Amino acid sequence: MQIKKGFKISFLFTLLIFAAQSCITTDKTVGEKYVPEDQYLKIALDSFALPLKIKSADSVQTASTAYMAIGSIRTEEFGLAKFGSAANICPSSTALDFGEDPQIVSIYMLAPLAEVSSYSTMERTSIYFDQSQSNIVQNFHVYRLNRYIDSSMLFHNSIKESDYSPVPLNMNEVVYAGGDSIKIYLDNSLGAELLTATDEELDTISRFVKRFGGLYITSDEPIGSDIGGRLNLFSRSATVIYMKYNFKPTWDENLERKDTLVSFVFGDSYCINTISLSSKGKESNNTSLKELPVEGSAGVNPYIDAQELKSIIDNWIAEKGYDPSKIVVGKATLTFPFEFPEDFSEIDNKYPPYLFPVQRRNINDTTFIKYYYPFSDNSSTDNPLGEINRSTGNYICDFTSTVQQLIANDASEIDDTYNIWLYPIVQETDATYGTKSIVIDQVSYFNGKINGPGAERYPMMTILYTVLND
Repeated sequence: MQIKKGFKISFLFTLLIFAAQSCITTDKTVGEKYVPEDQYLKIALDSFALPLKIKSADSVQTASTAYMAIGSIRTEEFGLAKFGSAANICPSSTALDFGEDPQIVSIYMLAPLAEVSSYSTMERTSIYFDQSQSNIVQNFHVYRLNRYIDSSMLFHNSIKESDYSPVPLNMNEVVYAGGDSIKIYLDNSLGAELLTATDEELDTISRFVKRFGGLYITSDEPIGSDIGGRLNLFSRSATVIYMKYNFKPTWDENLERKDTLVSFVFGDSYCINTISLSSKGKESNNTSLKELPVEGSAGVNPYIDAQELKSIIDNWIAEKGYDPSKIVVGKATLTFPFEFPEDFSEIDNKYPPYLFPVQRRNINDTTFIKYYYPFSDNSSTDNPLGEINRSTGNYICDFTSTVQQLIANDASEIDDTYNIWLYPIVQETDATYGTKSIVIDQVSYFNGKINGPGAERYPMMTILYTVLND
């Protein structure tokens, strides 16, 4: 039987993989003389070292419908990392009516720690790198924003120091030891101001937030130069601001004033999580390092310049004498090895569960706003999504479609959107429809490491491909 180029390439790759896994010895010369030379398909497997550098992420999108990320962590590797969360104050209902002559009694915020969901690969909502930090005491502060959060404020650096009052709004010292909800009593001046809202403002959230703005929550950094700290992920949707006030009843005469309780939410549909880091000085263009940091967040992570990767691919094509238009990639994977730490528990505490290549590109064709997105190679959950392998010590990611583009396109067509950050990701499942999506992990923080290009087990790209005949 002759194997002709009219057969589907995918069938040949499947056959190749099956044969490679078989334990039966096959005489590959049988029938060879009956196949014309111009009908041969070249199928091969090649590997390349990856030219990894260290680079910080720039303006990471941190608008979150689910999590408020608050805390601080100091490490020897990265220095101080601080996290805060800001959102507009919004009525929980547009049917609020404060009644006649309302007077504030008290106002407080209740924020529960988020729970790990079976619909997400997010593994922790209390993040620390040493068990001794799981219940350390942290001081929280609530500040009043001088402005409302609009649709342009979507990133980790969107809240400036000038955007909020320097005087804390919390009435007393707020101490949090982790693992539970936090209750913060706020100054009654906020409640008194909210009680002045007009019916039009209470009926229209956009009018309400433009007048009353929002809140910004932060925590103190670890004392002195102490190493440690904790990042806490609270449930934004379950966070409520309760306001108790009394008013004069009008449905009858000579009635005493009555107390009642109303609620507001922390953000109409999302909050903005802020991140301040000290690790930018760790950036490096050295492509021969033995070790590379994985900080996640807006921090330093492994990075590949697309033009350098394109150059490696073009040189390979030239050395092989291939026509790039005839190369069909069946499978391309990126492998990122790491060495096991002496304390194996660090794998769970410091290393991300998933690492995958992400790109920075416009969110749509009509705006210049840029987000970080996992490359489209994650579209099939049957492909390797960069899940940590605790047995072999590596992350393996599918990169087939992008490598095909890098081969087929001219260098002039490879723009900045092909630049690669190796970034923590989360796989989420829609609870109703069961559909899965892959997004960057924008709220966690890590202190992991992978091997660099100078290591004995270095990061590499492997391509299983065929070269079509003319």
